[in-house]
Amino acid sequence: MSTPALSVVLPVYNGERFLAEAIESILAQTFTDFEFIIINDGSRDGSGAIVDDYAARDARIRSVHQENRGLVDTLNRGIALARAPLIARMDADDISLPRRFELQVTRFENRPDLAVVGGFIVLIDDAGAPIRRGDYPTGGAELVRLLKLDSPLAHPAVIMRREVVSNLGGYRRQYKHAEDYDLWLRVYDAGYAIENIAVPVLHYRQHAEKVSFQHSQQQKLTALVARLAHRARAEGLADSTDNIDTINESTVELFPPALRYDIDADLFVRKHNMLSLADLATIEQALRDYAQLSTKTRRDPRLAHFLMRAARGLWAQRQWRASCGQLTLALVRHPAVALQLLSGKLRRARASASSKGSR
Repeated sequence: MSTPALSVVLPVYNGERFLAEAIESILAQTFTDFEFIIINDGSRDGSGAIVDDYAARDARIRSVHQENRGLVDTLNRGIALARAPLIARMDADDISLPRRFELQVTRFENRPDLAVVGGFIVLIDDAGAPIRRGDYPTGGAELVRLLKLDSPLAHPAVIMRREVVSNLGGYRRQYKHAEDYDLWLRVYDAGYAIENIAVPVLHYRQHAEKVSFQHSQQQKLTALVARLAHRARAEGLADSTDNIDTINESTVELFPPALRYDIDADLFVRKHNMLSLADLATIEQALRDYAQLSTKTRRDPRLAHFLMRAARGLWAQRQWRASCGQLTLALVRHPAVALQLLSGKLRRARASASSKGSR
């Protein structure tokens, strides 16, 4: 059996609703030298039967059935099963456009430094209607800048070098829900390039059952920790998450304070996102916690949101002087953000008053 140029890995769990359309989009590719590994991760619906039906009709499809292991373990199994030097990711609810593989595989030619290639996407709704186009930086400094803040790739739209990903240990289980972002950071830290094709290569479906929708808060936290791990590696420090099983808010404390001041600010603001509606005791405790933050963390502009919420909460509790004090502190420490927030609040108040007056 000859080695294919590309291995396509598609994990599916209870994905019968869109699975056939996803499979058909792969089989319709203009680039045809691939094996298609579809792993049924313990589905309880008709996904397994759909996979087997397509496998019986197309010899390129390798159907694999297993007990439910979750996405990360399933992806790593797909990597282990892949025979080609390049691996294409695909999800069971998306649609690859016909020239996707042709455009992406060509990019790897004579580029041993290049480890991952993604592309632009078109967001679609559950019925397949376009919502908007999603563009990403195509490479270089612009992509690196985004990488240090967020993922610069649409995960199901990538092709990656199998050897590079395998040597890095594949996806890490503790980074569940942000396993791709953690991998891209480690690929970059290992000295490899990441790029995107400057045309849409995938229709990326948005629907309520999507895993990223259901676990958005954990995904945000895990992505923050991935950034901290990247910073630690850049400083020549050990990655504190190498030997942990799960990530929670206390994981952040495994990293030196000098690396995490902005992450601490982000988490603190999110923790107190409903402070304007809180009772007085809760607000006062939050302000004591704020005072315990490092000086560098308190200087982060995001803390303007916390101070403004505290001011509104104190005002609602008839603590006029304390409220004015927090508003003043926000304006002094973070004038640009505080003025923007205050201006928005005033505009909404005027609009509300105008609406009531016109009734």
